[in-house]
Amino acid sequence: MEKNYFSLDENFNNIIKKSLSDKNITEIIPISTGWTNIVFEAETNDGDYFFRFPRDDFWTRTIEKDYEFSKFINGKTFFNTVKLDLQKDNQRPFSIHKKIQGETLADKIDSLSDEEIKNVTKEISEFMYQLHTTKFEKNDIFKTDKIGLNLVDFLDELINKHISEDDKKFWKYKEFIKKDNTCLVHGDLNSSNILLDENNHVSGVIDFGFAGFGNKYFDIARILSRKYPNGFKEGIIDAYERVSGEKLDLNILDTEIKLWNDIDSGYINYMKGIGIYE
Repeated sequence: MEKNYFSLDENFNNIIKKSLSDKNITEIIPISTGWTNIVFEAETNDGDYFFRFPRDDFWTRTIEKDYEFSKFINGKTFFNTVKLDLQKDNQRPFSIHKKIQGETLADKIDSLSDEEIKNVTKEISEFMYQLHTTKFEKNDIFKTDKIGLNLVDFLDELINKHISEDDKKFWKYKEFIKKDNTCLVHGDLNSSNILLDENNHVSGVIDFGFAGFGNKYFDIARILSRKYPNGFKEGIIDAYERVSGEKLDLNILDTEIKLWNDIDSGYINYMKGIGIYE
């Protein structure tokens, strides 16, 4: 059986040039932060394009889910989201999207003023609330059934496949997760997947590979599970409560923040073990 994913020793330049045959490519740049996929940026006369090539079968199925969810959610919030194109090389799917202008929140977060933090947390909360209240029919979003569409099921496979037995002991606490799968979730709304423009307003949200059905605490906890400056957590909580008109359960929120921290830690250890992350 032929593999349905990509390895580092392949001729990606040829695949990229074939995919963008109608454009003048000036440079193809490997992106080292591609943990789940092998990532390249191609600079062209028509703007820049990102290519993501899945590293294994799990991420191949995730690429397909990302494509379907991105297509559904585009235009359903006030915020810019990626328009993915799904292509294949020898029956192996990979994705392409045109670059949304902006820098990641992760790269800019330490330089934001108090007022900018207030604005950013308000805008992130507005995006989350608009996503969480989007009306949907499950069959209108996903045609694939090859990977978990509920976030807990997706994470269950991710953790059991990519995290060692020692590192995944925290997962026994998953029964404490609030499992009401009542809304759409981004699933991986961390600071690397939020883009800011030159005025430090949210210019776009990317990477819906973890997206599916879950509850609001998954996304709120995810944005609060990585390094952030003073006032950021309070800003997210206050802004989300204001836009939703409901108080958050801070015990549930803190439990799920810890859960995301444990997932990150376990996955980084896995990537170090296979030589991808130093």
